[in-house]
Amino acid sequence: MTRQDFEKLRDLPNKEITSDIAFEKKKETTPNLVFDQVPLDNSLGVDIVLNGTYKPAIPSVTFNFVLRGVGPICRLCVNGTFHKNIGRTHKHELVRDDDPRLNLPIAIAQPDLDGKSMKEIWATLCRQANIIHTGKFIDPEGAVA
Repeated sequence: MTRQDFEKLRDLPNKEITSDIAFEKKKETTPNLVFDQVPLDNSLGVDIVLNGTYKPAIPSVTFNFVLRGVGPICRLCVNGTFHKNIGRTHKHELVRDDDPRLNLPIAIAQPDLDGKSMKEIWATLCRQANIIHTGKFIDPEGAVA
């Protein structure tokens, strides 16, 4: 995927997630909670899935959009790993064609998400990415949006 392809997909209106999203305990990720392989429907027919991780000890949350067979193309980290002058709340997105293979090395600060609830973060992500979510979003504390 090229940067131009990424921008076309990113800016595409009416992408849709119809599945419920719920962070779950899995033996291999404990104590972190995860969800994975949530399809992102789009009119381009690009095979994108969304994965998420919640780390309650920090707490932090990550939403990772992955192009199947290629790698991650966009990741939002709230209160995650510190990145030099960018901070702990940031977005990674495809800039160079080889970025999915390199796990999206470039981070862009997103301080507007600091201190937000999980529901607010999810709503902001959907709005900024032109995603309509018709399923339920169940945050790690059990609140449904």
